[in-house]
Amino acid sequence: SGSKDKREYFRWHYAHEIVKIAKEKGKAIVIEGLEIKEKGKRGDFSGRKSRRIRHSFSYKSLLSKIKTLAKREEIEVIEVNPSYTSIIGMLKYAPQYMITKDIAAAYVIARRGLGLQEKIPDNYIKFLNALTVEELEELKEYVKKTVRNKHLREKHIKEIKKAIKFLQSLESKPGRVLEPLDGTSFSTYDFWRVLKVAVVTPLSPEKVRRDFSALKELLIQGKWGGP
Repeated sequence: SGSKDKREYFRWHYAHEIVKIAKEKGKAIVIEGLEIKEKGKRGDFSGRKSRRIRHSFSYKSLLSKIKTLAKREEIEVIEVNPSYTSIIGMLKYAPQYMITKDIAAAYVIARRGLGLQEKIPDNYIKFLNALTVEELEELKEYVKKTVRNKHLREKHIKEIKKAIKFLQSLESKPGRVLEPLDGTSFSTYDFWRVLKVAVVTPLSPEKVRRDFSALKELLIQGKWGGP
């Protein structure tokens, strides 16, 4: 159909533009990998996001065209683990550079392509060290009372319960200092997930938040107010 042909045309057009920019700048192209082998490390690539990307013909078709054109131009295409790119982007780079969470996620993807690690900022670590199970329990009750959408309310409560369980698992650690380092039994992703629950959920429990500038004081100055 005409609509289908039009979509196909634009996919080729965008692929050409992306490869053209990469060639002009002499850079590789970094994209999210679609295959996730480690079930326990899906992060924010599970659920709706996973289904949207995995089953989106347009997305797969665009990536295929980018790879085809890049190979023709001898431009490297790097596929990276997509786990938690959105969460890290919204918490670390969106407030820091006053950009949207989508651009911030792209920034994380690009950094992974360079082999860079995402260290949790010091003020976030301090916040996590001070966070208590009681505060998360209060947040859970707050969500129960304020969020009218049943699906969203249940989603928040499920995430909060996971965060509570994770904090409880840390209580046996001396001083309960959160240091997500290689070699520990915890993944850095666990800390990012708890951080998202503790700071993003209170800010916007009833809708998807677009502006993360409110996190800048916590990120830069270590200042934070509860719900």
